[in-house]
Amino acid sequence: MAFQLTRTIRRVIAEAIDWWLLRRLNVAIRRGMTGEHWAWFAMAAGAYLIRRTRRRQPKPVVLSERLQTGQRLLLTIRSPEARATDEALPD
Repeated sequence: MAFQLTRTIRRVIAEAIDWWLLRRLNVAIRRGMTGEHWAWFAMAAGAYLIRRTRRRQPKPVVLSERLQTGQRLLLTIRSPEARATDEALPD
């Protein structure tokens, strides 16, 4: 139960921060467009970048495994259109 409560509180705080950043973004753009000061555009750009970073979704985890001493993990990158092969990579 405590975990769910904490998760709810975090979501409420995150929504409040998003609302605050959006408000700052709108105010900064409006004041910059009216010619008050050029720094308002800098504030708008900063608020936009922070909002974009906060809303970015995490990338999916492909493999999560603990390696034992002496084990190796070989990663290869190939074209998705290439056929599968068991040939060894050149050294």
